[in-house]
Amino acid sequence: MESSLKKIGILAFVNKNAGGVLQYTQSLIDALIQDKSRKYIVFIDPLTEDINTYDLEVRKINTSNPGLLIKLLRAILLFFLIRKPFFEKVKKSLINDIDLFICPRVIMYTQFFAEKPFILTLHDLQELYYPDFFSIQEKVTRFVVTRFLSRKAEKIICESKYVKNDIIKFLKVDDNKIAVIPAPPPISFINFKVSDEKEKIVKKKYSLPDEYLYYPASFWPHKNHLILIKAFKIVSKLHRNLFLVLSGAKQKNFPDVIKSINDMKLQDRVLYTGYVDYDDLPYLYVLSKMLVMPSLFESISIPVYEAFALKIPVCSSNVVALPEQVGDAGLLFNPNDENDIAAKIITLLNDDNLRVKISNNGYNKIKEYSHDNYNKQLMDLINSIL
Repeated sequence: MESSLKKIGILAFVNKNAGGVLQYTQSLIDALIQDKSRKYIVFIDPLTEDINTYDLEVRKINTSNPGLLIKLLRAILLFFLIRKPFFEKVKKSLINDIDLFICPRVIMYTQFFAEKPFILTLHDLQELYYPDFFSIQEKVTRFVVTRFLSRKAEKIICESKYVKNDIIKFLKVDDNKIAVIPAPPPISFINFKVSDEKEKIVKKKYSLPDEYLYYPASFWPHKNHLILIKAFKIVSKLHRNLFLVLSGAKQKNFPDVIKSINDMKLQDRVLYTGYVDYDDLPYLYVLSKMLVMPSLFESISIPVYEAFALKIPVCSSNVVALPEQVGDAGLLFNPNDENDIAAKIITLLNDDNLRVKISNNGYNKIKEYSHDNYNKQLMDLINSIL
């Protein structure tokens, strides 16, 4: 019977440094495993096995960076929209039986499945809004790869109306080709139950203070850590027992953030945890006063949904798709104004009733994004292709 099932490949080429894309991919797998009418196969890089694949079949493909010549030749193929897997060493036996691929991220490594139908998730077009955050090579790569994938995909998933409008405007993609399907937090967050013993272990493991604000984000420029540090300096003068806890991969802005912390003499008030094990992550939310999300650009914020699921107050940027996502379940601020960020944080810290109200609003809001609903939307999309 199994041999007659349609086979769908999930391209889970993500690792712990991928931030929200890792969590998005996990939510995708969480939903798809509920479908017993098809066979799902997870493709991973053997060097980055950070995804929970449950009991699904796993196939490994080395996606390590090729030489400069191969990169150039691959880019030329992508630019001219050529769907031939030249210059790839993937065994055909690994992909020949796949009927449809699902690609949760925009990646250069595309040619091995280019002749197969695929669904692409396009998270954002940030490079068009903040070009200074990207090198010339990064901008060219994003343009070439995004253009190729958006043209060749059977369907495109995005997580907000804001991003859908960008895809239509900048990439000239037909409206009917795009589906807005926000991903809920992984099931482990929605079903999370606090263990007092585990809570103590996690608090000791990461040396967590008694009172802190929490911001989990890789250290990219658009994550806006530098303005947050300035805002926290203001807050710290009024709340002397309060700390700021940061977690996330050390990306290109990390040295600047550390320098800012040192320059403002906040070394004893700002804690960087490094990578947080996924089983520990809910406790960093639960033990915090609130999630602060000062990002300058988000198609949708997985941490916001995680905070909603755990009934943690949210204080967030008022830009791009975040107001659409947060609604009445958080306080919004101008991410370019440290005084406004500080004022909203202080308001939440000083008002217990408001914290409870928006926490409940967030919890009720996340119920709308159940995995059952998410799975149905994904099934409808897949059914429209197969």
